[in-house]
Amino acid sequence: MSDFNYIQTFYVNPQTVANAPEVMLTSIDVFFKAKPVRGVTVSGAVAPTVNAWICEVENDSPFETRQLLNSMTLIPYDLISTSQDSSAATVIGFPNPVRLSTGKHYGLVLKFNDPGFDVWQNVLGDRLVTDGQITNTLSIGARGTHGGKLYIPTNTSAHRSLSDRDLKFKVKVARYTASNITISLVNKDYEFFTIDNTNTGAFRGGEYVYQNVATSAAGTITVSPTSLNVVGVGTAFNTLFSNAKILIESGGAKQILSVNSIVDATNMTVAYMPDFAASGITYKVPPVGVAYNIDYPKNKIILTDSSANSTNKFANNGTRIIGVESGATANIATIDRYPVDNFKPSFLIGNPSGSTFTLDYRIANSANQLSSAATNINLLQMNESSSAGFILSRSVEVDDTKSSNLFGDKRKSVVANLNISVSTAEIDRFTVPYATTRELDFYFYQNDINNVYTETRTVGLSSITNYDTETGSNGLAKSKYVSKVIKFAQDKYAEDIVVYLTGYRPAGTEIKVYAKVHNAADRESFQSKAWTPLVLKDNIDRFSSTDPNDMYEFTYGFDTAPEFQVALAGTGTITHGSNSITTTSNHSATVTAGDLIRIKDQDFGNHEVFVISAANTTAIETYRNITTSSLVSSVSRPTRSDIVIDKLKYRNVAWNNVENDNTVRYVNSQYVEFDRYTSMQIKIVLLATQSHIVPKVEAIQVIGVSA
Repeated sequence: MSDFNYIQTFYVNPQTVANAPEVMLTSIDVFFKAKPVRGVTVSGAVAPTVNAWICEVENDSPFETRQLLNSMTLIPYDLISTSQDSSAATVIGFPNPVRLSTGKHYGLVLKFNDPGFDVWQNVLGDRLVTDGQITNTLSIGARGTHGGKLYIPTNTSAHRSLSDRDLKFKVKVARYTASNITISLVNKDYEFFTIDNTNTGAFRGGEYVYQNVATSAAGTITVSPTSLNVVGVGTAFNTLFSNAKILIESGGAKQILSVNSIVDATNMTVAYMPDFAASGITYKVPPVGVAYNIDYPKNKIILTDSSANSTNKFANNGTRIIGVESGATANIATIDRYPVDNFKPSFLIGNPSGSTFTLDYRIANSANQLSSAATNINLLQMNESSSAGFILSRSVEVDDTKSSNLFGDKRKSVVANLNISVSTAEIDRFTVPYATTRELDFYFYQNDINNVYTETRTVGLSSITNYDTETGSNGLAKSKYVSKVIKFAQDKYAEDIVVYLTGYRPAGTEIKVYAKVHNAADRESFQSKAWTPLVLKDNIDRFSSTDPNDMYEFTYGFDTAPEFQVALAGTGTITHGSNSITTTSNHSATVTAGDLIRIKDQDFGNHEVFVISAANTTAIETYRNITTSSLVSSVSRPTRSDIVIDKLKYRNVAWNNVENDNTVRYVNSQYVEFDRYTSMQIKIVLLATQSHIVPKVEAIQVIGVSA
């Protein structure tokens, strides 16, 4: 059996609304003949209600389960008017206007939550009622002026129409006064805190969090778990702000109450019943928020629905914040703001012909002031911020000493304006641009990016500054991409690498590329290999404009030696076929086994990289004999004493060996050298000095090169 009592269908005639394509239904009047006596009902409910909604109609048949958006409503018992002559209307209002297309049928569905309800019907042959008196005039029944029918349920899922009657009802739609208006949307009341490491316990999501205040408010109060009324003695309720929060405590129990209305200085109501009864207790008015996000590893807390105002706000003054339910505590180190680098709006907006709308926004800048010029909003796509923007903590928004030039009396740090323009034509008086309040959202994003990837690190005997931490497994850069491992077919080797990258690189940003390579003959695992910083081969000094589509192609590859750290003092003497370099200076405190050095001509025309096995006051020993043809020759130049020696920064990264046709070489942790590789992996690291101006990579191509 269908779950309703009546469905009255009706036709939305376009001719009655200047042929407008759609109308906004605001309410429907129905006329009740009777309702059950309060407290004496069949259903058992003291004050039963009536449900009403608008349903779709197809092929002259209503579908009561297909409800129109915003049409479901509940009619309270006390708002249902009855009369003996059908003169008293009961207004069925809707939470928001219901959009109806003209030229279609719709159904008003009524569901009585008690059988004691009855509505007036116009029934063929019944005597008409006038001024409360039954007359001898017979009704002619349904007149069909509304173009619909009255349906009742049956014992099956089918409906039965009654051709001899209909309900008495009135359909009301909006007729607008044409004008240009602006609707402003603002951010919620957030608090962004950094806490120190002295917190106790753990806050619970959704609980009230307050900052304790030293003194209680004036007077005492009495509360009861059966009443919304709060009665005070010597109190000053009339000084409380709208939606203020008060803290009550008694016998170890505590609760935050939300003020609903102020009657006078000693009487007010709260939004929900207190949890306990207490008489003659003091109360406090602390700043309060709701725990929204707690990130203990980062020492960050976000509260929403902050009650902060200009005289009562959160502060980093050493006073702890406390969770009402959890009892957790923390100390606010700083009151922060949330950086906004880009955002995506999600608005459900109708825009019929004859009207237009635009969307723009302003957001607080680094000086906590709203930008002077508005920026247009692109619906349903990511909006990139051209400058630094911030959502401020509510305690900063309301603080005149910390912020200025915020939005109006609300003092908000983000404002989006919906600007509506409607023509004056009669057809456009019935339909205008509209926004559904449940579909108005901004999704704000902060780019988790930094410009830090180096640190000072001790390797061997040296403290190395600007050491690239991304050569290891846990680099300091926040934004990075790591590809899957690519393994070549058996007995296939690559001798070099070429990376082609299409990316957006504005000034103040960088795109760094790293490669990890491994030779199958190396018994150490692929995962243990170092990431080698690749060098940019072209477009080195080319940076993109502010247009995100201004992209360039960049090419990366191995360098001819690991990055230089320091030039060793003096010179060295090498002999063809020997692994000993005689030095004019003592380097025993500078280099040690495992370090890489580069020996080269004075003019750096020729060079080769070697692994050190030992060093003393007069010599440096290498694991491999020196047979570099461009430096020494067993026939023409077996010995030379003008060699310059550089200590290199990294031990295990790869490089192109110029003495072996630029074939890639790396050294493992056991100081074994490997030429060529059989597996590779790529890492892209994005760096930026400002989070709202970031690089992007659109495409990447990696080629393992062989001769």
